[in-house]
Amino acid sequence: MGKIPTRFWIAVMVFATTYINYTTRSNMSISITSMVSRSKGSGVPECKRNASHISDGKQGAKALPDYGNRYDWDEDIQGFILGSYFWGYVISSAPGGLIAEWLGPFNTIFYTQIITAIFNSLCVWAADWHFSGLIFCRFILGLMAGTVYPALQCLIARWAPPAEKGKFVSALMGNTLGTCLTWVLVGMVTAAAGWDWGFHFLTIQIGVFCLVFWFVVADSPDQHKWISQEEKDFIKQSQAKTISKTKAVPPYLKIFMSLPFWALCMCHFGNLWGLYLQITGVPKFMVEVIGFNIKASGGLAALPHLLRMFMGMGFGYIGDVIKSKKLISTTLTRKLFVILSHIVPGVLLMCMTLVKCDYVGAVLILIFSMSINGAAVLTNLQNAQDLAPNFAGSIFGIISLIGGTTGFITPAVTGALMAKNNGIHEWSQNFIIGGCVYVGCGLFFILFGTSDIQPWNDKESPKDPEVVAIKEINGKEEDGSNTEPTETTKLNS
Repeated sequence: MGKIPTRFWIAVMVFATTYINYTTRSNMSISITSMVSRSKGSGVPECKRNASHISDGKQGAKALPDYGNRYDWDEDIQGFILGSYFWGYVISSAPGGLIAEWLGPFNTIFYTQIITAIFNSLCVWAADWHFSGLIFCRFILGLMAGTVYPALQCLIARWAPPAEKGKFVSALMGNTLGTCLTWVLVGMVTAAAGWDWGFHFLTIQIGVFCLVFWFVVADSPDQHKWISQEEKDFIKQSQAKTISKTKAVPPYLKIFMSLPFWALCMCHFGNLWGLYLQITGVPKFMVEVIGFNIKASGGLAALPHLLRMFMGMGFGYIGDVIKSKKLISTTLTRKLFVILSHIVPGVLLMCMTLVKCDYVGAVLILIFSMSINGAAVLTNLQNAQDLAPNFAGSIFGIISLIGGTTGFITPAVTGALMAKNNGIHEWSQNFIIGGCVYVGCGLFFILFGTSDIQPWNDKESPKDPEVVAIKEINGKEEDGSNTEPTETTKLNS
């Protein structure tokens, strides 16, 4: 009684992994402002052009603070530096799942983070040598990071009882905390010790994480050093032999011929399009068109991200309650929560066309839209576990590769629309396009998505007794006659 189950600590480490993964992803956007000696001048925001307080006088140039060496990188070079991470990330996402399924999620995450720590600090010396060296280091960081989420999906599939997957998947929301804290901590360290220590500080964080990860995490309950036999039996019984230890190449042809897979892929694509537009586009709109000073309101800028994290955890708990009490089917749960994760945020994004120059309205829409999108833990972030737990990592890697292209598409669409004028009319078009993609992809999943385990999840021969047992168990679940395992070791909520 009262003992915290081992899988609780696995869920904590899932959260910590996504947190640490996003620190090196987001730090460059903060650090680069302290590394360059010039930046692109911006015109007067449209909503401020007629303001009576705009002065025609020229202000003297302010001396840049001394945070270390500064480099004469133009906007194109800065764009390459910021984008190089995502080139690597997209490349490694698809094979990331296969790597984790063959080498194990522990080895995949642990050793990629060791390499990440090394190249993160190498960024300091690479930048001093030549910007191409920094681009290469950032590319390697992205290449390592792309394997992490598929590996975590693989880890969750091996550790999470079906009735607790909502809690485990909601732990993936550690990325939002990673983004918010990195902005704050790297800024503070840079101001105190220089931008180079902004990088080294994150390297130290990664080192501490790897040390804890080494002692806490194992690929599966069978391989864990200090899990109780009772908990091990509970996890095995609850998973009902849907997880196989046999190594196998994912059935890619069957996956790509599967309509439920493409429904999930569309769902993930739409979610990432909407999120990229909200995370990068809306703040840009507020600064360059409305004239809102986001830097002076750091807490307000972080609020949508933090609320998305807390709401995601709440939605994960609600999903587990619905599943454990068998209130509605898992497929219906997924489709109902798509309304919250996709449809409502998409409609709100289109409502950005109505705010005009009202920054209060824009902030409220952003906060509500991003926070309610936390429901994604029950839709596109969890559905891979439903379709094929044996290949959840590979599936998530593939949809991350396809969905990750939105990181290039959305800026391209924004740039094309703003080519001649950066105003309210052009941004309205951008928000309508983004909202339509959000809603359209959500509707596609509602029509064609499912939570039913797919036949291509099986690694064994169709005549294998374990496969027969799986099919019998799935049949009982559809009839509502399946019994839940004992709850004596349920994950603490």
